[in-house]
Amino acid sequence: MNRPLMLLLLATAVLTASARCQAQLVELPDFSAKPNMSPARVDPVIEKKALDLLDSLTDQVLNLHAPANRMRAEIAVGDLLWSRDEKRARTLFTAALAQLTARIADLDYGDQDVYAEITRVSQSRQELVMRIAGHDPDLAIAALKQTRLPDNNARGRNTWTFQNEANLEVTLANVIAPKDPVAALKLARSSLSRGISWNVIAFLNPLYQKDASAAQSFYQEIVAKIKDENIGRNPDLANNAWNLLNSFQPPQADEDTYRDLLNSTLGYVLTANRETQTGMTMAQNFYYQLERIKPLVEKYAPARAAELRDWSRGVERTLDPQVKMYQDLRKVSENGTVDDMLALAAKYPPEFQNLLYQNAAWKALNNGDAAKAKEIIEMVPDPVQRRQMLEQLENQAANALEGNNKIVEARRLADKAKTIDRKIEILIRTAGELAASGDKKGSLDLLNEAKALVASTPQSATQMNAQLRLAQAFIKADPDQSFALLQPLVMKVNELVSAAVLLDGIDFQYLKDGEWQMPGTGNLGGLVYSLDQAVATLAQTDFDRARTLADQIERPEMRVLMEIDLAQTALGVKPMNPGPFGGRIIDGRVMMINQ
Repeated sequence: MNRPLMLLLLATAVLTASARCQAQLVELPDFSAKPNMSPARVDPVIEKKALDLLDSLTDQVLNLHAPANRMRAEIAVGDLLWSRDEKRARTLFTAALAQLTARIADLDYGDQDVYAEITRVSQSRQELVMRIAGHDPDLAIAALKQTRLPDNNARGRNTWTFQNEANLEVTLANVIAPKDPVAALKLARSSLSRGISWNVIAFLNPLYQKDASAAQSFYQEIVAKIKDENIGRNPDLANNAWNLLNSFQPPQADEDTYRDLLNSTLGYVLTANRETQTGMTMAQNFYYQLERIKPLVEKYAPARAAELRDWSRGVERTLDPQVKMYQDLRKVSENGTVDDMLALAAKYPPEFQNLLYQNAAWKALNNGDAAKAKEIIEMVPDPVQRRQMLEQLENQAANALEGNNKIVEARRLADKAKTIDRKIEILIRTAGELAASGDKKGSLDLLNEAKALVASTPQSATQMNAQLRLAQAFIKADPDQSFALLQPLVMKVNELVSAAVLLDGIDFQYLKDGEWQMPGTGNLGGLVYSLDQAVATLAQTDFDRARTLADQIERPEMRVLMEIDLAQTALGVKPMNPGPFGGRIIDGRVMMINQ
C-alpha cells in the first residue's frame, strides 16, 4: 500500500476508533496467543546452560530489595520453571503474589506520585496474573481477586483503574477459556457487570468455539444490558452495540436476538436528538459506518432502509468539511478511478487539495501511468509537498530502471537523507529485507556501510541507540560484529548508570529501595532497555557470549534481571520487559513522553 493512502486510511481509522476506545494508562499485552504452557523447543545444550544460569541466580533473586524488581524476577523464573519444577515455580509465584499484595496495601493516595506507582503495580499485576494463567487457571483467578486495587482509586465507572480491571478480567478469560470455559465465562460476566466494552464483545467468538450454548447465553446477556441502558445518551454504548452487530452475527448469533438488537440500535440512533453534542457525536460516528451497516439493514431490518437513507442525508450536512473529505476520499479510493479522484479534488478548497491530489497521483502510479502521476503532482498546491512527491516519483522511476535493485535504491535514499540517523535507519531496514529474502552478502554490505556511519557520528543518545539497532541487525548475519558493537556499549552503560545514581532524585528517580528500577526512566532507561533486548536476542545465537556481556553489568540487580531475560529468550519465551517509565516502546525503540 502506498504511503499517502496508508496515512489516509489510518486517519479514517483513528476518527472511527477514537469514539470506541478510552485512553488507558496501562495497555494490556496480547495474551491471545498460546500461553507458555510448555517449554519451547530449543537446543538441548542451550537449554541446559539457560537452566544452569537460572539455578545460579536463585539466591540473588531472593536478595533483591526493591519489590518491583524482586517480583519481576520471581514471575519470570516461576514461569520458566513450571514445566520443569512445578513445586518451586509455585513457591516463586506465591512469593510474587505476596509482594504484590503488600505493594497494593502500601499505596499512599496522598502522595503526588501515587498514580505512577499504580501504573507500575498494574503492570506487575497483569504480568503475574497472565503468566500464571498459562499454567494454573484457578491460581490465576485467585491472584486476580486477591490483588484488586482498593475502591478509593476507582471513584467512577470511567476511571482507568475501573476499565483496566474489566480488561484484565476478559483478557484472562480468553486465555483460560480452552482449559476452563466455565471459569472463563464467570470472569467475562464479572467484567460485563462493570460495563460493556470491546473486549467483552471480543470474548464471544473464542467462547463460541469452545461452548456454543454458553456463547449464545452470554450474547443474550450483553444484548439485554445494551437495551437496558440508553444508547441515545451514550455514544460509547452505541459504538459497542455496533461492534457487537458486526463481530457476532448469525448463524453464531441467535437470529431473533440479532434482529432485535439491530432494530433497537437503529431506533436509538435514528431518533437521537442531534441538537445536543452527545447526539450529534453519536450520529456522526454512526454515519461513518453506513457502508458496512447497509447490508445488515437490508437483510435483517429492510423496513428501515429508506428511513436510514433519509437520516444519512441529514447528518451529512452537519459533518466537518475535513472529516467529510476523508470519508469521500476513502470511498473513491476504494471504488473510483483516477479521474473520479480528480473530480473530487475540484470540489474542495486548496487547503484540502494536497491530500486529494497526492492520493490521485499514487493511484495513477500504481496503475502504471507515471506520466499521469507527474502531471497530477504538478497540481499539488503546497510547494514542499509537491517537491517531496516528485522526488519520490523520481526514486521509483530510477528504481524501476535499475531492476528494483534494493541495494542501489537504499544507497540512493540514504544519500538524500538529511540526517545520519535517517541514513542508518534506511540501510538497516533494507539490510533486514535482504536478509529475509536470502541475500546475506547484500545485507552485510549495507550493514557495514551503516556501521561506518555510526562510527563517524559523535556520541549521543541517538548514536548509541543506532549502535544498538545495528548490533541487533548483525546478530544473525555476523554475530562477531554484533558482539564487538555491544561490548563497548555495556561499558558505557555502566558509566552512565553510575553517573545517574549520583543524580538520583535530581533529574529522574532512578532508584527505589536502593536498587535501579529496571529498565529505568528517561533516555537512559530506553538505552538500558534496548541493551537488554539486544543481549537477550544474542543468547539465541551465542549463549556464552551473551552471558559474558550480561556478567559485565556492574549493578547486581540490573545484572540479575538482564540474565533472567537472557535465559527467557534462550528458552524461547518473550521477556517481560515493560518500557522505561516515562516512555513507550514503539517497534523496539523508545518514544519518550513528556511528563
